Amino acid sequence: MPVQISVYKDKLYISNDCVFPANWTADTLMQKHRSLPHNPDIANTFFRAGFIESWGRSIEKICNLCKEYGIAEPEYTIHPNDIMMMFKANEPVKLVLAVIADNPNLSKEKIAEKIGMSRATVTRALAKLVEIGAIQRVGSDKSGHWEIVENGE
Repeated sequence: MPVQISVYKDKLYISNDCVFPANWTADTLMQKHRSLPHNPDIANTFFRAGFIESWGRSIEKICNLCKEYGIAEPEYTIHPNDIMMMFKANEPVKLVLAVIADNPNLSKEKIAEKIGMSRATVTRALAKLVEIGAIQRVGSDKSGHWEIVENGE
């Protein structure tokens, strides 16, 4: 079955057909549970061919990667025959990056003032942007400026 992806300015939806046990909810999905592939023969074939490392770990891996990159975990919606994940844009990071693109000389305080968020939120967003290699600080905190790193270089 094809995966459906819908991209919007502030969110991304990913939907895939599947069959869950009766009465499952998004909360059930997030708890430790037994994984039963809908078609174990196909799952085993994909495993042996190296296309998957195992089955039943996707949600856990998605959540771990979101934490690693400092973005919110997706919201899950379970329907009788499919699952949908919605990833929301990381607003503070997105806003801080836009302000830096407009004026790389602004201090944390000025960035916070400009986007209407606390200095602590801006500090976390800047740290995340530096961590993922999107920006770098050139010079000192007082007289330096931010540079947006093109293509991670």
